Amino acid sequence: MKKHWITLATAFAVMAGTAEALAAPGSPVVRTESRNSYADPYIRKAGEKVYLNYLNLDGSTVVVKVLDQEGRLLFFERFKNTPVVEKAFNFEQAGAGTYRVEVLVSEGDRTYSESLKVVR
Repeated sequence: MKKHWITLATAFAVMAGTAEALAAPGSPVVRTESRNSYADPYIRKAGEKVYLNYLNLDGSTVVVKVLDQEGRLLFFERFKNTPVVEKAFNFEQAGAGTYRVEVLVSEGDRTYSESLKVVR
């Protein structure tokens, strides 16, 4: 099975090289990449803790909120021109219920969230 993958990868590499070699002489080879100019935040749950990491290279305003199951705001912090946003939330002492961590990015009006259910 491994030999088939190596053969397939080699075939793709040869095809890519052949396409560039067959281009008309003097014509530039244009490569385009479809990449987002932004990265999604990394939100990880570990037990009753939530870890948030966001690489904010474009300097957008980032708002981090924690809400309870009834939509009440428990935590709010705004980051302006901060290249790296890092937060950790510990729900070990929180009452039973469902909590939501939200990340709002002003550039592109993007919202990300992660829910955590605390059972006592």
